[in-house]
Amino acid sequence: MISLPVGDALFNYRVAGVAVLNGKVLLHKTPSDKFWSLPGGRAEIFEFSKDTLAREMQEETGLEVSVGELLWISENFFVYNGKKYHELGFYYLMEIHALEDQSDFLGAEGQDELLFKWINVSELAVNRIYPEFIAEELTKWPLLQKHFTSSFIDLDK
Repeated sequence: MISLPVGDALFNYRVAGVAVLNGKVLLHKTPSDKFWSLPGGRAEIFEFSKDTLAREMQEETGLEVSVGELLWISENFFVYNGKKYHELGFYYLMEIHALEDQSDFLGAEGQDELLFKWINVSELAVNRIYPEFIAEELTKWPLLQKHFTSSFIDLDK
């Protein structure tokens, strides 16, 4: 995975997916996190970003996805678990195949448990979602390509 230490910080290259179905968007978090984010993960070296998203969804959920168009590129600076991060994020539309229902479900990232939840788009504003632009952008349709930058956000608070 592309997560490089640079001084006292980490550089991450992350790819995430936007799955919207029946007015709900799929989000995930660890049990200890105080916020939600779009599912995805870090790219491997020499891996195309669309392939990263398909692989991460398969690894974390066991679900097959079709990765669509690139929606957003985000340059995100934050603190997480006491560590500073500089994250470059690519966000794609994705379609999940053979989806039985939209119940909450558990996935895993290695040994760590992940909670996946379908949240109604109209309720995104009352949930803590990072990066911050996501909740606002998901209320707009059609979704348009954009480039976002952010100031430092302390995700530990």
